[in-house]
Amino acid sequence: MPFHAVVTVDLDNGVSSTARTKFNEELKKKYFTKHKLTTLWTVVFAAGAVREAAVKYARDSIDAAAAIAGISTYEAFVSISEAAPVEWKKAARETVLGR
Repeated sequence: MPFHAVVTVDLDNGVSSTARTKFNEELKKKYFTKHKLTTLWTVVFAAGAVREAAVKYARDSIDAAAAIAGISTYEAFVSISEAAPVEWKKAARETVLGR
């Protein structure tokens, strides 16, 4: 069964938009998928992957992307699971009164 990694990375507020773009490009090169939620990424590991190796890959990929983008301050969180994450969005609906 494959592993799914859910990753969120908060970059320091002083990070430029150029550095953020570079960081995002680097994670995409490592097969991470960026989601519409501002800091959310996911990556899927093939069946037979070792959990510890998946954590190391995620950490190494984030550290490398930050280094390439010139980002030195950030916080990251990764969760590895055999279950695929569930994502949804909800749009506001108008009421009968139009509000």
